[in-house]
Amino acid sequence: MDLREVARELCTGDPVDFVTARNAAAARARESGDTGLAERIKKLRKPTTAAWAVNLLADREPDELGALLDLGDRLRQAQRELRGDELRDLAAERTRLLDRLTTRAAELAVEGGHEIADSGREQITQTLTAALSDPEAAAEVQRATLTKPLEYSGFGLDDLAVAAIQRQAARPRTSRKSEESGEGKVLELRNRLRDSEKHLDTAAAELTRAETACREAEERHEQLREELADAEAELRVRRRDVKTARQEHERAVKAKDAAARALGED
Repeated sequence: MDLREVARELCTGDPVDFVTARNAAAARARESGDTGLAERIKKLRKPTTAAWAVNLLADREPDELGALLDLGDRLRQAQRELRGDELRDLAAERTRLLDRLTTRAAELAVEGGHEIADSGREQITQTLTAALSDPEAAAEVQRATLTKPLEYSGFGLDDLAVAAIQRQAARPRTSRKSEESGEGKVLELRNRLRDSEKHLDTAAAELTRAETACREAEERHEQLREELADAEAELRVRRRDVKTARQEHERAVKAKDAAARALGED
């Protein structure tokens, strides 16, 4: 058994059956002698409905998802080179594609027996935007093992680049001086964009660290919750044992007293 394959199967299956299917997979791994894998499977968490819908999209519509990720590559390239006309076209294509894929993910969820609320659709769009904007998020979405929606804390650099180029293109070029001024403005915008991208990389790294710490805390919380449930179950058993032993003790005391009385009467 492969953990990633098990996780993908669980995270694209019906969420209602997640816990039962996870426990069954862990049992199979344990029976095969791989207790380490069994423990890792037991730690897998059930996806939220929105995350599950994105997993279905990645699993059932890989070509559509691939088109979104390709668009992200083209957007980043056009943004770096400040190609205004192309950026405008790609931004419009992004809006259309995100809307189409969000709708398709919601349809797949309905086909799987679960409605997607408006807030869930927003989370799907947010997750797909993260995949479009960040290659690491894209890889995570493609694995179809999300347990919660992804967030993207970018600064909308593509929109800023489009706006800047539109403003520049709208200015009349009546002289060489104005052309040189325009070139200087483009250079300034490139430098600002480069600085912003560095800021974005730093913020993205910090976000990744924070999300990792949060996931680890959530996993620890879930592990402790399961351990508490096991301890409570064991406590109930021990209390029953104490009750049974007390009853047996009382019967023994009564038997002893009865025997003592009988002996005294003799």
